[in-house]
Amino acid sequence: MTRWMIAALATTALSAPAFADGFRADYAAAPGGPVAIANIAIGEELASETDELGAREVSRLTGMLHDDIARELAGMNWLAGDASMAGTTLFVTLEDADPNRPTFAQMSGNPSLDYRSHSVGGAEISAELRDAAGNVIATYHYEWVSNDIRFAAHAGTWTDASRVFDRFARQLSDSLAEHSETGM
Repeated sequence: MTRWMIAALATTALSAPAFADGFRADYAAAPGGPVAIANIAIGEELASETDELGAREVSRLTGMLHDDIARELAGMNWLAGDASMAGTTLFVTLEDADPNRPTFAQMSGNPSLDYRSHSVGGAEISAELRDAAGNVIATYHYEWVSNDIRFAAHAGTWTDASRVFDRFARQLSDSLAEHSETGM
């Protein structure tokens, strides 16, 4: 029994860093809607990998992230239909993204890669919610990397990154709803 407990604790301790960061939100003021989404920016780390991953793939990722955030904000009636109608603007930066499978650009640059290759994937996102005067109302951060390569065996190229986008969007909208109701 003791060996089993030690093994279980060791497994938990070793896998914790993959989930350590999670979602963080810091508010300086109560948020107000509706929210416009600015163009998704690319962080320095991802920008340095754009040639390797492929510009088309990075563009695809920013589109996926924008769509997930828009879906969640629209679901809570916080998405501004027109930027001029927005009380606040969300500035999102895709800091980094790791594919589960090689991208076409990676395979073109390295013929030894095969699409059947797989690895753990994930992403890191940061964002700022600003009012019409440009003041920061809130900052957000979410980072997650899969901790088990076995899950990547049946994944598409961006499965884990897509999971991060969805989780970020859901937790962002939950956080906005909670802080708008409480006034902070």
